[in-house]
Formats: sequence, structure tokens, C-alpha cells
Amino acid sequence: MPRQFSPDRSHWDRLEDTPPPSPLLNKSELIRVFEAERVRTERTGSIFSLVVFTMGSKSEADLSKAVRTIEKTARLYDAIGSIGEQSLGVILPECDPESALVFSDRVIERFGHFDLGASVKIYSYPLDWLDDDDEAQQISSDHRTILPKGKPHLKRPANTASEGSNLRSVGADTDSQLRNLMQGTPCEDLEPHFLVPLPTWRRTMDIMVSVPLLIVLSITLLPLLALLIKLDSKGKVLYKQPRVGQGGRHFSFIKFRSMYKDAEERRAALSSRNEQSGPVFKIKDDPRITRVGRWMRKLSIDELPQFWNVACGDMTLIGPRPPLPDEVAEYEPWQRRRLDFVGGLTCLWQIEGRSNIGFEEWVRLDLKYIRNRSWMLDLLILLRTPKAVLSGNGAD
Repeated sequence: MPRQFSPDRSHWDRLEDTPPPSPLLNKSELIRVFEAERVRTERTGSIFSLVVFTMGSKSEADLSKAVRTIEKTARLYDAIGSIGEQSLGVILPECDPESALVFSDRVIERFGHFDLGASVKIYSYPLDWLDDDDEAQQISSDHRTILPKGKPHLKRPANTASEGSNLRSVGADTDSQLRNLMQGTPCEDLEPHFLVPLPTWRRTMDIMVSVPLLIVLSITLLPLLALLIKLDSKGKVLYKQPRVGQGGRHFSFIKFRSMYKDAEERRAALSSRNEQSGPVFKIKDDPRITRVGRWMRKLSIDELPQFWNVACGDMTLIGPRPPLPDEVAEYEPWQRRRLDFVGGLTCLWQIEGRSNIGFEEWVRLDLKYIRNRSWMLDLLILLRTPKAVLSGNGAD
């Protein structure tokens, strides 16, 4: 029988008779909540976690049981959504890895009443910590990446049934799979999952442009530039520098040497003259730049060897300029977003004024490109780049 509206009943009485809407979000809805939580976390300096439960059963009835179990454990402002056919994700705002572990343990314990064959993974952002075991130490000393991407195992109290413990004890009848799962849960960094893949058509375009250009330049302009650099000052013609690419991966950034060979040693003495905001170091009339290097930088000719980086896949034609490792080490969490996409030869910063733009505005332009990238925007940047390079606006 349909429910009748009764004017003499209070609003709250009527709500009690109304079945609540399903809290389960679909994948696209969960992604929107996920992105919003990332922005809020970066703005407030807090931390949030994502707990993913993967069911061993594909049954809709078992999935419904799992959703109801998670509902009983989650807070009102936690978001529950479907990630795949057998996976459920729970976004936990203001929740560090240890608290997420408590939540997952409680859910898994309740799953023990059903034969769901569930497994769990915990992710947190930003994950700026590592466990002190040998595995974590080995990961933290890996110089290929500067972002914390280890998988430390979260530690539980020795006696989970003791008074005052935040964890529920596991009954003796719990199956061996659940007991093994409860021994230790790895926590992974969410940051690698924010990475934006390079579309196939973009990678195809990179190869089709960079490879022919390298062939033409290698038999025309590049030998002449190499001779001028060698005659102007001592040192190697090509300069290799570690840069940070997509997801914090290091690679060798190649360019024509435009400074004297002791430039890095002299940088510390010039630090007080830095004219750029943020972690970037740039000064006008840098005394470390050679005569040939000055006009090469003015026209961005020193960047031509980076077509090799594009051909190898370390960079793309259009994307945020790859930063130095010591610069990224000083980034705020929201600024590390510029590493979500592959670094490029040219970008919005290049055509909007280069060094005339402050660091924060520079990062915002990069994030604007990552968020709004399209073939039309790429074409606009490519068409405007030659004019920006020839004008020398913002070059140093």
C-alpha cells in the first residue's frame, strides 16, 4: 500500500518511515568526491585516506551485504562507492593511515560473518612518512624518485583485545584467510594514482615531430652550435642535468651548455640575488652564462637537444617544464600536481612570459593546462611558441 501523507504527523516521524537513499556512489561520482577531497586536503594541510575492499564473490547479494556492513562502520561524511565489479572504495576525510587501519579492521571483522573472501588495501594522501623497517629504508634511499611511494606495513597493537584498544578482537572461529589478512596491511601513497596518462595520439605526434627534427638538425644546425660552444668556453658541449618527470621519476635532461663549467659551484654565492619566487632560482644577467649561451637562451636554442628526451618518452612536446629535484623537495602538496602529467618542451608558461611570471602563477598555468588539455589548446600553444621564443620575452 502506498504511504499516505498525514498532516498531524511530525516531519521527523515521516522521515522514519521513508527508506534512506542508497549511499553507494557509482565510479564517476566517487571520482568527483575523490578530486574534491584532494583539493580540500591540499588547501587545509590535512590528510585523507581511501580504503578499497575487493570481494572474492561476484554475487550482487554478497556485494549488498558488504555495502551494508561498511555503512554500519563508516561515518556520516564518509563516501562509499563502486570502483569495479568486485571492489568498493571508501573515502575517509581527515583520516590518517593508522585510523584508516582501524576502520578497515572493523569492517573486515564484520565481513567474517559472511563468506565474502574479501581483501583490503589502504591508500593515503599525502603520505609523507615511511615505516622504519628494512624494506622502507631501501625504498626511501632509491634516488630514482623523490616522492614517498613506499608500502610500509601499518603496525597494530600487540594485544588487540586489551582494554582501551581501538581494535575489535578477532574470534577464534575466524578463517585462516582473515587471520592472515589481519597480520599486516600495506599502506600505499595515493599520489601515483593521480597521474594523467599521455594519450596514444600525443605519443605518436611526439615521435613524428621529434625524430625527423633530430635528423635534420643533426646534419645542419647542431654541429655549428657545438663548434661555437666549444670555441667560446671550456667544457662539454652537451649538459646533462637530473630533472623530475611525471610522478617524481628522475631522468637526464639534455641541453646545450650555456654556462661555464663551474656554474653549479657558484650558485650558492648568488643565492641572495634570486629574483624568482618559490623554490625556483633565476636571476637576470647571470654571470655564470657564457657569451654564446646568452643568445642561445634568448632564442631557446639551448633547448633543442631535448627533442631527444621527447623521442625517448621522458618528455612530450607540450606539458609543464620538468623541474629540478631540489625545487620539487620544497613544493607544497598542491604544487606537486604539476608532476601529474608528462613534462614538456613548451607550455602556457612559455608563451605567457616565462621568467616574468611568479612561481605560483607558473604552477597555476601548468595545472590549468593539465585540467583543460585538448588538441585545440595544444595547437594554440604550438602556434604561439615561435613568436614567444623570437620575442625573447621573459628569457634569461
